Amino acid sequence: MKRFRFFRRLSYAICLCATALFVVSCSEEPASGPISPLQSTQQQKARGNVRPLPRKADESTAVKSLAKGSYTDEQLIAMISQQSRLSMSELGFILLRESPLSSNVLMAVLQRDPKLPPLFLKTVLLASTPLPVAVAQAIQEEELLSGRDLRLVMEAQAGFTGHFLDTKVSKWMTASEGGEIWHGGHKIEFPPGALMQDAYASISISPSNYIQVDFGPDGWFNREVTVAISYKNVDLSGVDENALTLSWYDETADQWIEVASRVDTRRKYIFAQVWHFTQYTISVK
Repeated sequence: MKRFRFFRRLSYAICLCATALFVVSCSEEPASGPISPLQSTQQQKARGNVRPLPRKADESTAVKSLAKGSYTDEQLIAMISQQSRLSMSELGFILLRESPLSSNVLMAVLQRDPKLPPLFLKTVLLASTPLPVAVAQAIQEEELLSGRDLRLVMEAQAGFTGHFLDTKVSKWMTASEGGEIWHGGHKIEFPPGALMQDAYASISISPSNYIQVDFGPDGWFNREVTVAISYKNVDLSGVDENALTLSWYDETADQWIEVASRVDTRRKYIFAQVWHFTQYTISVK
């Protein structure tokens, strides 16, 4: 019994000693180590087994800084054809900085393979108005833009009608499908079945002191065709926009004949539904 008490007291003493040693060790400053929280970042980098990684450099910064200069058409065409491996945002940044672009560069944009996104095309084209006639015609013939985007780009041309004087744009139309054609801000819209047969639709702008637009093809239609003529370049001094109309000149009667039409004062257009084409002029009632 006495021996049992002796061993129990001995075990208590050992536990007390161990507890005291633990308390003393915890009160001391921890030894220096590779990931000690008391070390500075510099010390960790120098002595530790791990190191912080630097932030990745902005690779586009160097490319974008180059856009502050000017490029030749050959350099821009090389960028467009992906020879420089630019991202879409970088390419767009440079092209917009270089706008308005030449006809050759714009054609490279249109002919790029793979095709550029419609939003990209629309933005670049709008920044380069007035567009060369060949570019405006290519946009329509290749149907690179949707109806709404095409309308926005072509309507932007209405502010530059003088650029298209004495020019003509044509587009092949099938009688079964119809379609639309724009030129100088002016438009023809053929509904399906309106044409007697497949034919080239055309818009020609006459070089005169008046806005005179000649539409094609000749002949009558199976259904009414919509024409829209922009009056953004008409001198409206003292004129009520709501009194505007379209007219055509009757050489036999030697007078202007009014065409039933509708005025869109917000978009600056005069619309008419016609059964055949002739040369139309913006007039006032």
